[in-house]
Amino acid sequence: MKYKEMELRDQLFTGASKRESLYDLRVPNDWNSKLIIFIHGFNGFKDWGCWNLVEKFFVDQHYGFLKYNVSHNGCSTESPEDFVDLEAYGHNTYMKEINDLESILSIVKGQFEVLPEIYLIGHSRGGGIALLQSHQDDILKICSWAGISNIERRFPKGSDLDQWQQDGVRYYHNGRTGQKMPLYFDVFEDFTANRKRLNIEYHCRTSNKPTLVVHGDQDKAVSISEGEEIASWLNTELKIIRNTEHTFGSSHPWDSDQLPQDLKLVCQLTLAFFDEPINFSLLEKESLIADLIKLAKSDSTVRDVEFDFLHTLARQIGITTDDFESLFNKYISYNPPTLEVDRIVQFQRLILLMNVDQESDEKEIAMVRNMGIRMGLNPQATNEVLNVMNDYPEKVIPPKRLIEIFKTFHN
Repeated sequence: MKYKEMELRDQLFTGASKRESLYDLRVPNDWNSKLIIFIHGFNGFKDWGCWNLVEKFFVDQHYGFLKYNVSHNGCSTESPEDFVDLEAYGHNTYMKEINDLESILSIVKGQFEVLPEIYLIGHSRGGGIALLQSHQDDILKICSWAGISNIERRFPKGSDLDQWQQDGVRYYHNGRTGQKMPLYFDVFEDFTANRKRLNIEYHCRTSNKPTLVVHGDQDKAVSISEGEEIASWLNTELKIIRNTEHTFGSSHPWDSDQLPQDLKLVCQLTLAFFDEPINFSLLEKESLIADLIKLAKSDSTVRDVEFDFLHTLARQIGITTDDFESLFNKYISYNPPTLEVDRIVQFQRLILLMNVDQESDEKEIAMVRNMGIRMGLNPQATNEVLNVMNDYPEKVIPPKRLIEIFKTFHN
């Protein structure tokens, strides 16, 4: 679909706790229907340093680009580049930043008649927020620029934590502005209440999203060891930018109209990554096998016959042995086949797996039933299939009979 060129600046959106903030959205007239959403880091904002030049770099390469101020970063809609609201800043939480991104995604869905391919770039703390979106279906690729790997390590420990709780607030010195920035204890309480949602390691280890990890080897704000952790959890290569620090040669304010060389290299690596085609067919196949793996693991023991059966199915649909084995250690986000006949075939495979060891307990039957519902199949039809399977040798329902059951409940 052809879109007109678009450039929106300082547009209002309602973020976490109904606080208003600002976003920019730019789409070139030769748009490739891919939209990058950029998430700034701690003590950052959408117009910090070189971020406008980063936007220009990608727009010149036919990408749409959206960047925004997280709602509680301390800036306001009237002063989007200054920390004028330290109360909001002091109560900013990681969950609020996740909620902000959800608000931005809602804006994107309302802005375009056809949803574009959405890619994330997150810098520093924003990199951590981006990585926490690995199970978000609308996001297709993620890029971490000097991203954090662990949130809990950012909080004090021991007596320092006790003192923070007692005082209710601690202060961070902003070296650039000279401000004494408050951090209230409810920020830590919010983290402890949302540990799993804010577990970056978990989201990386269980991700099937193509992800690029870039880090400078002289980064003093977020050690390169965090980039190494992220890359290892994702089982991907860490792209190291030699002799550069946290912001890849950029600073605020930035008076030049050119990107610093290191940040330009980061943009070029990211562009090459985003330009790579996504194999949607492979993602769907991995999702299918992952559901079978979940079923096999539902009774806590994967028998050899179940493993062999799954391995055979995986090979039949084009998944290599190495990729199949790696799936056993991952959660794959669910992407059901589009055509109903394919979903019925997948449901039949689930039943075959459940019965391959000649045993099927109530837990397995319930899991198969739930998977059928998740696939969008008629619940009455799936219940009927699970009932009549006992009428056939080894509980294998002939394909013709299977289709008849679903046709009956269609009518």
